[in-house]
Amino acid sequence: MVSISELETDPYPAYARLRREEPVTRVPEARQWLVTGWHDVHTVLTDTERFTTDQPASPMHGLCGGAPMLFREGQPHQDVREAFQHDYDAHRVTDYVDTIARPVAHRVADDLFPAGGGDLAADYFEPVTAIAAATHLGVGPEGVDTLRRWGKVLTEVANNFGRDPAVDADAAGAMADDTALTAVVRRLRDRPDGSVISHLLHANRRGGEARTDADVLPVLKHLALSVVEPGWLAGWTLVALWSAPDQLAAVRENRALLGAAVYEALRWSGPVGVLGRRTTRVVTLGGREIPADSTIAAAIASANRDEAQFTDPDRFDLHRDVRTHLGFGVGPHGCPAHPLVTAAARTALDVLLERMPGVRPAPGWRAAPHGWKLRLPGSLDAVWDVAARRAS
Repeated sequence: MVSISELETDPYPAYARLRREEPVTRVPEARQWLVTGWHDVHTVLTDTERFTTDQPASPMHGLCGGAPMLFREGQPHQDVREAFQHDYDAHRVTDYVDTIARPVAHRVADDLFPAGGGDLAADYFEPVTAIAAATHLGVGPEGVDTLRRWGKVLTEVANNFGRDPAVDADAAGAMADDTALTAVVRRLRDRPDGSVISHLLHANRRGGEARTDADVLPVLKHLALSVVEPGWLAGWTLVALWSAPDQLAAVRENRALLGAAVYEALRWSGPVGVLGRRTTRVVTLGGREIPADSTIAAAIASANRDEAQFTDPDRFDLHRDVRTHLGFGVGPHGCPAHPLVTAAARTALDVLLERMPGVRPAPGWRAAPHGWKLRLPGSLDAVWDVAARRAS
């Protein structure tokens, strides 16, 4: 047995206990079955016959105005995924870093630099990745604040296992304010360009008829989470490096190691802790019989620290030999944007180390992560040496 409070504060000791004693357990507060072991989590994410992403009871349907891509299966899912998955091919991600992400990071860093300190989560990582991701989507600067606000309220809803009606009501109000997004969709419907939204509207459509708003808008609203998550991943990577001074020194010496650091941070403590599924029939998993139509919480955060899969799994180690983990999911619903997510986080960190000499935790700072399904690193109060850069 485990409580939501325990999972939200620090899930990892509970996960270790459950993997040993009860790898599949019922969490009454969340009305879900929690799956913690690597093999069982992998099974849930890849066995599409017994476990589906279709979750009609999820509040995300109402908030997004329909089914997001994550909740679609079969042809409806594949149709939307194929429309924009090529926007995350390697050559496009390289272009995104060079023409969008890095210039944005430089601008935000230079605006923040004179202060000599700040909360790097709120003042740097989130703005950098939100502006860059919104630009890539095709929303433009005018839509950044909306997408960032949506990403935050959707995070609160995802972690609202007690179903506090106030949280859902606040989110409904925020998500209904979609004038800016619908205007962009209307413009791109008439005048396509090379953006993700344009491809989502027009790609792979026979006869030239674009996808409808009812098909596109729910996908775009839910993608607001992907706008803010790269900033959280960058934040988690910095937390990990601050906790391992020798590895931080190695990264400062050779910033080419940042890619490995980001990927390892995603395993060690990524922003997505749990992926949801629903059973299509009675299933037996981890020695437990689970009824049909049950909600499954597949804890990828636990699987990524499974002792059977990783040596010394609780330790952040950017030199780790075993590289495969479940930080981006696996199977037909694995995150199609994962190359861009890691590139955005890596770029934000690279520019931070370049433009903020001696950046370090502020005196008295303590890590304060929170959340279970979506886990945030909390504030990242830091200081840096303004005089050092001016002198150079």
